[in-house]
Amino acid sequence: MKTADYGIDKPERVRALAMVGLVLIGTGLAQFIALQGTVEIWPELILSICLWIGVLLLVVGGVMLWSSMSGKFGLAWKMLEEMKWRGRERVLDVGCGRGLLTIMAARKAPFGEVVGIDIWSQEQLSENTKEAATENAETERVLDRVRFEDGDATDLKYGPSCFDKIVSGFCLHAIGSRKERNKAVVNLIKLLRPGGEIAILDILHTREYKIVFEQQGLKNIRRSPMKFLYFLPTRYVIGEKF
Repeated sequence: MKTADYGIDKPERVRALAMVGLVLIGTGLAQFIALQGTVEIWPELILSICLWIGVLLLVVGGVMLWSSMSGKFGLAWKMLEEMKWRGRERVLDVGCGRGLLTIMAARKAPFGEVVGIDIWSQEQLSENTKEAATENAETERVLDRVRFEDGDATDLKYGPSCFDKIVSGFCLHAIGSRKERNKAVVNLIKLLRPGGEIAILDILHTREYKIVFEQQGLKNIRRSPMKFLYFLPTRYVIGEKF
């Protein structure tokens, strides 16, 4: 039976960590074998340094891979579970990638509509394409209420007050400037209808988003306990527009 594939976050970084880690371990072992007949301490010292650094890099790469393949799923679903659903919402998923949050939201709104937008960066997610997201939605049997479009969080084309829910997962941190990130959050809030909710799952910057929520007059704001996905502080923040 075919299963959905949501890709690997930062694939080149994961690959580089694994390759460098293996090279260091191999180099340490090679140096130890080549120099083990000497009375110097260098073979053991080189072996120790290379092994420890190599193993550390493999562990970091492994945690990043686990975060992509498993860890983020539970946190994303928990975020959606904290939101209030009636089942007929119009939802926007910003930075949808291969459709993880889009598809989860479609399950929460079986009589609604979910729009996933992305710039489809291959650097951020492996094989990140609109076609891959569409294929996942078809595999998960929600394609009838989901659509994917080209869209940039910093240049949104939708009118004000046109969505009941807005969600975003591991997207906004890629906007390098704090000013531009906060501006993007403000613009997302403008797209919400009164009574709508916005939820952002991200690394590092959720305190900023919470402050923006407060400045924009959102209510019932809550930020989740900290997790460490990708070896970085990870939380979600939810707010409601009145």
